[in-house]
Amino acid sequence: MSSSMFGAFWLLCSLLLICVTNAADYRLDGSVVPTHYNLTIGVLRNTTEPSVFDGEVSITLRVVGTLEVQQIILHADTLDITACWLLDAAGVQLEAIDISRLNYEAATQQVRVPLTQAVQPGKDYTLGFTYTGHIRTDMAGLFSASYVERDSNVTKWLALTQMQRINARLVLPCFDEPAMKAHFQLQIVRPDGYRSIANTKLKETTAIGQDRFVDHFEESPVMSTYLLAFMVANYSARGNESEFAVLTRPEFYNNTAFSYHVGQQVVSAYEELFQSPYAELGNDVLQYASSPRFPHNGMENWGLIIYSDAVLIQEPGYSDDWSDKEFAIRIIAHETSHMWFGDSVTFSWWSYFWLNEAFARYYEYFMAHQLYPEYHLDEQFVVRQMQLIFGTDARNSTQPMTSPESEIETPSQIAYKFSGIAYAKGACIVRMWRNLMGAQNFDTAIRNYLQQYHLTNTVPYNLFYHLFEHWPKNQDVDLVDFFTDYTDQVGYPMLIVKALQGNKVVTVEQSRFLLNKDDGSNATLLYTVPITFTTNLERNFYNLTPYKYLHKTVNVLWLNFDNQIDWILLNLRQSNYQRVFYDATLREGLRLAISATNHSGIPVENRAQIIDDLFNFALVQYVDYADVFRFLEYLAQEVEYVPWYAVYENLNTVAKRLTPEQLPDFRIYLSNITAAVFEKLGVAWNAQDIPLDVANRNELIKWLCRYQVGNCRPQVNVQFVTSEEVPSPDYRETFYCAASSADYNAYTMVWGQYQLENRTSERNMLWAAISCTREYETHYHKMIISGPASIEQKKIAIARMYEENPDLVQPIFEMITENIVLLAYDFQSWADTAEVINDMAEYFTTREQQQLLKEFYYSNHQLFGESEELLAKSLVTVENNLNWAHNNLQNLVEYLADRNGSSCLEATSLVVLLLLAVGSRLLAWRL
Repeated sequence: MSSSMFGAFWLLCSLLLICVTNAADYRLDGSVVPTHYNLTIGVLRNTTEPSVFDGEVSITLRVVGTLEVQQIILHADTLDITACWLLDAAGVQLEAIDISRLNYEAATQQVRVPLTQAVQPGKDYTLGFTYTGHIRTDMAGLFSASYVERDSNVTKWLALTQMQRINARLVLPCFDEPAMKAHFQLQIVRPDGYRSIANTKLKETTAIGQDRFVDHFEESPVMSTYLLAFMVANYSARGNESEFAVLTRPEFYNNTAFSYHVGQQVVSAYEELFQSPYAELGNDVLQYASSPRFPHNGMENWGLIIYSDAVLIQEPGYSDDWSDKEFAIRIIAHETSHMWFGDSVTFSWWSYFWLNEAFARYYEYFMAHQLYPEYHLDEQFVVRQMQLIFGTDARNSTQPMTSPESEIETPSQIAYKFSGIAYAKGACIVRMWRNLMGAQNFDTAIRNYLQQYHLTNTVPYNLFYHLFEHWPKNQDVDLVDFFTDYTDQVGYPMLIVKALQGNKVVTVEQSRFLLNKDDGSNATLLYTVPITFTTNLERNFYNLTPYKYLHKTVNVLWLNFDNQIDWILLNLRQSNYQRVFYDATLREGLRLAISATNHSGIPVENRAQIIDDLFNFALVQYVDYADVFRFLEYLAQEVEYVPWYAVYENLNTVAKRLTPEQLPDFRIYLSNITAAVFEKLGVAWNAQDIPLDVANRNELIKWLCRYQVGNCRPQVNVQFVTSEEVPSPDYRETFYCAASSADYNAYTMVWGQYQLENRTSERNMLWAAISCTREYETHYHKMIISGPASIEQKKIAIARMYEENPDLVQPIFEMITENIVLLAYDFQSWADTAEVINDMAEYFTTREQQQLLKEFYYSNHQLFGESEELLAKSLVTVENNLNWAHNNLQNLVEYLADRNGSSCLEATSLVVLLLLAVGSRLLAWRL
């Protein structure tokens, strides 16, 4: 299809969508549009918790179309409007509008302003309001937060905003739709001793009375209402506040050097990548501000990105280790990318939300990898994003990246688009596009897209057009189908790969992968599937250009080889959004290849892919778990984190269903397959650790000590007793948990640290760690019941006891239910008590445990009131879990038993043979 035909097709689709959605009740009618807001907000009238604010806004409007307008409709939610007026373009008042005539619609969160004289098309007007609003506590709109100053122990209050998704209407009457961009002129009235921070540079401050000041900010570029942001706090800044700065409370100034440096690097890297300096986007200041209370890790307000404290603040010895810094790097890379993707160029409606977040999540990993390659975030992407979202996208509850505008109108429908599909799947699809078309082509397309739509709004067609223009011409693919198959459709393909003719011919077919074909999902969906592969004859793992596309109209793709192949690997580096199912012959070939020296060169992403695919194919009974575990014997030589991550993420599905009698065989298997990685990493941290080694040890020790494998717990205990060095922050909870479970003395020592610790985050970590103890009766009766911990902390403690000691699930349940009133009295809540029982029932694995639960239910359910439903649900959960284990794990249980029995038999036979040999030699010597 030519680019002109491609453009015509998408233009028609876009026009159809616009025609359908203009009639929606929840959408503004578009008869008037804003061009400028002049907003004054007054906050923090005193030093106590703030509850109300004062507002005045003048909105410059233009009447569009050809018809005069008799009423102006805009958004306002929970605002008390006290005055309303209309001015002409010269500033002459046309009408003082009686506020009793304003018509509020709670469902649509709209206010209708009736006019006695219609406003005329093509002319500008100013609509003004004075009002008051609520400073909220739910972290929406304008809300409050507080912290206790360390030196003075005084509570300090601040006020800040979170306008996304549709919360600007909680702060001012406005046209709260992303396509209705406008300039903002902001003034903040605040008390002495505080400062205001906003999207743009502070222009001047004027005094208006005793201890009251007005901060005047420069005009913003045209932007959507959800990007308006400000904060009033007693903060200090690192950096130049007229260019780039990090703002936090004064006591954290020395803890922001790292995030400040990351921000400088990230901005510079994006400027080079997009060939568009940040200051030339329209706002020459960029500020990062932290908050002790925030609903997200960060929010991309143009010029004022607000983060949770954990992102910007790295405290030595507490939140400055590898995992903490990686978290900061990723989130800063993510939010800063939005200055281009989202702020400068914005989706036209919430149904296209992925146009912002897919790119931000992609660059979160790949820009961070470019700047900090030691984290190998390019490799981690496949396990932390693609394999994660595969589970969501294989269910009936999934959604397409792009929804019709007519289906995304109400607040709840808009909230629906804020899902992992927009973020994680979107990033996977962006990565697939880039790898298929080539980095240079992709980067050029993106630069042109950002340049063309600077300060405007877009729909997916606008992006697709630029991708189409720079797509390699030698690839035989219908790009319209290809783009929409993964954005307009749900789900993803499974490639079914079979060997024929003595491994000289391979066939590839496709089918949608579903976790449950009976859940109402459409199993007939097909996709345009890019095919990349290599074999033992080539071993080219890094050529991501597609060999061919498997089109929806083609049933089978045939791959012919001149010579017999030992193995074939599809979807190189798991670059494309697909799973791969190999027949038994090819799967065995891959098992031998991955078990060979250096895993035959197969990259870590593909090793992780094979592992994750196998576990999921077993979950839907395409393969048996015994075959999966047999394949995973190769792990005895695996030391890399990314493949082990895939194991850790999937293994729990099986491990949780094993009975206490089956755990010993599993323990031996786990000991065997972790031999190499345990030898490499051990239980002790050291200065030579690299980030992925730290992450790998963290998970390894959790698993080995939880299942009491080998000498994991004794080694941890020795390290705990003998080492004077405190474990690194991102390993501390795992290490203390293992120590607490290993030895009672270690448990009491960690308890002592908990008692002496003052930091809330550190106390929470230590509390979770000591709750790993096997001394469950002592911990429950002396530390949990009647202890000072919160109910949530107590629930965490109970869960950790049986989660980290799977063989103790039944005795812990018996202990708690022996006197359930004791726990309910301590909680002062039967609902929370029912939650504890329900959570524990998820770990029941035997009919005996099920019978205990039934007896408990029938004897005590009347005590729980409305929470009886949750207890009844736990009975169903246990029955389903036991049935699942019976149907899915029988062969695995036999395999583990036979394997371990065979190992013991082989070892015994070897000993006998050695003794016979030694005996023969002794006899010969004596003779």
